[in-house]
Amino acid sequence: MHRERKNPRNIAVTGASSGLGRALAMHYAKEGARLFLTGRNMARLQETRLACEQAASDVHVSALDLREPAPVKKWIDEIERQSPIDVLIANAGVTGTHERNGAIETAETAQLQIATNLGGAVNLVTSAAPHMQARGCGTIVLVSSLAGLQPIADGPAYGASKAGIIAYGEAMRQYLADYGVFLSVVCPGYIKTPMADQYKSWRPLELTAERAAEKIARAADRRRALYAFPFALALSIRLGLLLPWQLRKNASRKFNYIRD
Repeated sequence: MHRERKNPRNIAVTGASSGLGRALAMHYAKEGARLFLTGRNMARLQETRLACEQAASDVHVSALDLREPAPVKKWIDEIERQSPIDVLIANAGVTGTHERNGAIETAETAQLQIATNLGGAVNLVTSAAPHMQARGCGTIVLVSSLAGLQPIADGPAYGASKAGIIAYGEAMRQYLADYGVFLSVVCPGYIKTPMADQYKSWRPLELTAERAAEKIARAADRRRALYAFPFALALSIRLGLLLPWQLRKNASRKFNYIRD
């Protein structure tokens, strides 16, 4: 069985057109990695590519909708023909909330989040894992959220999609470990990104995208199975789950979105 490379050189990142994905791309670019980046907006992807190339990184970009299995598989297969992936980071995601008139979020809004966040992660894993299994090495990082451990009332489908990533990742880690493939699930708290800034709320211990990217890259390097951060916020969620739901409901009100 092959040994994992000490210094990963071939890195694939989804959702790299902005926010955390762009920060992850920039982090690995500074390490001199060969990057394979995807997102839905090619114009913004090209901006990421140019920024990464200033760090002398070899960067390849592709516009892709992760909800469709066939294009995802084609993207992964094309990368593997060029350079076997050392680290795949499934980061792309969308969010949503209820209607302003008090109506719950629509089925379309909910399904889009589940199909993109959870479905996209499944499409990536099922495309990349067989290649990694065949050579006996590789790391997959699934970006979930602390909302997957404790959803907020204003983001039910988002929380469900992120909880699904945790469950799927936990199961796939156990299975893939026998083939020399490691899967890490990371659960960040609040990160200052354009997606997060769509909705105003109390965001304690918020991190910059750059700081969050550093933590995620370190977790992948150290082969952290389930990494939830920041620690204080993750701990408060775990302790809060021991409380009756009515108390959790009252405590979580301050996290709901501030509506104009």
